[in-house]
Amino acid sequence: MGNLFPFRAYRYSTERVGSIGNVVTQPYDKITPEMREAYLRRHDMNIVRVIKNPNYQEAGNFLNRWIKEGVLVQDSSPCLYPYEQTFSFEGREYSRLGFVGLVSLRDSSFAVKGHEGVLRGPLEDRLNLIRCTESNEGLIFTLYDDPGQSVDSTLREAIGKQPPAAEVVDEYKAVHRLWLIDDPRAHATVNAALADQALYIADGHHRFQTSQLFCQECEDRGFRPGAVESFDKRMVALFNLRSPGLKILPTHRGIRNLSGFSTTALMEKLGRFFVATKQESWERLKESMAGQSDRVGLVLAGGKRIYLLELKAEASNDPEFLPGVGRPARELPVNILHEGILRPYLGIGPEELASQKYVDYFRSSEELLAGIRESRYDLGFFLNPTTVEQVRDSCEKGEKMPQKSTDFYPKLLTGLAIMKMAIARP
Repeated sequence: MGNLFPFRAYRYSTERVGSIGNVVTQPYDKITPEMREAYLRRHDMNIVRVIKNPNYQEAGNFLNRWIKEGVLVQDSSPCLYPYEQTFSFEGREYSRLGFVGLVSLRDSSFAVKGHEGVLRGPLEDRLNLIRCTESNEGLIFTLYDDPGQSVDSTLREAIGKQPPAAEVVDEYKAVHRLWLIDDPRAHATVNAALADQALYIADGHHRFQTSQLFCQECEDRGFRPGAVESFDKRMVALFNLRSPGLKILPTHRGIRNLSGFSTTALMEKLGRFFVATKQESWERLKESMAGQSDRVGLVLAGGKRIYLLELKAEASNDPEFLPGVGRPARELPVNILHEGILRPYLGIGPEELASQKYVDYFRSSEELLAGIRESRYDLGFFLNPTTVEQVRDSCEKGEKMPQKSTDFYPKLLTGLAIMKMAIARP
């Protein structure tokens, strides 16, 4: 990996906005219309007015005005920003510590690897926004592999007993804390520890590619970086993939609007590569799926017909199952569902997924189950979570997962630190 860069972030002035919790949000793609309205009501200077504003020019005007008026204030010296999240997960308390810095978009020795493809609509949306704001407001959630946890130790030592610069409890009860490290020796130690590392994108594929496209646009127009903080770098948060606090939630699929759908026909088709075992209850299905990544749960409209779908042994080597998909991608539950069921048997491929006409995504299995029982969905598929190791292996192999393959929890807040680009124009 090439150099990481400390930088001078813009951060909200508590003298102007009061509690930082009033102005930060979940990532833009996790903000529902109801959440957006709540954020708008929460504070006149909430970052949602920038990141979730259909009027891109107005979004840029808000950001520039807040900087001019001292609502957002730039730190006086370059920093790395330790970022800790503490949260409850399945009845246990966890913590993970990472940090925020800049990475180069033009360093040939720098490797940022993603595991998901991107969609044209969200990509164009984020590109239009960055053209008008010339900033990074949201964090790219990235992972590095540090078995010895040397970076964690350096961050802990640098933080010491100093209080965080910002502390927020979000709507999911996760606690977010941000510190500042302006010590060049600590910066150098972190850089040295990660010198030979690749970064794996956990969340933020669209935003990262947007930054790459914008960088190219600026260079094509003859622009030059005016400071460390510019278009040739991207603000990211880096976390150790060995952290016990790194949790991925499953994302379930509700299928609707199927024309001429036949349960009998689907079950006959599934029989070629899957063993479908009827389950006596939803609770029994959960027990049967636990710890088995290649198992998929199927619940039909009404909620009374429940099946465990388990791959037949011969399917893994059959060239007609998941054609063109190699290992390790063949073993991922999302690929088994998307490429082994949705596309061949229901006619739902990438274009149909992009249309958002047929599939809704659910973090909560109970919420999807309620929709199935009310027959708002023709059927629902329930998945086990993708593992961190599967994400890393897919990145290394260059295999792309379908959309919504991973749901890292909790999300990184937007607005704790902002990188505003200094651009020298000819």
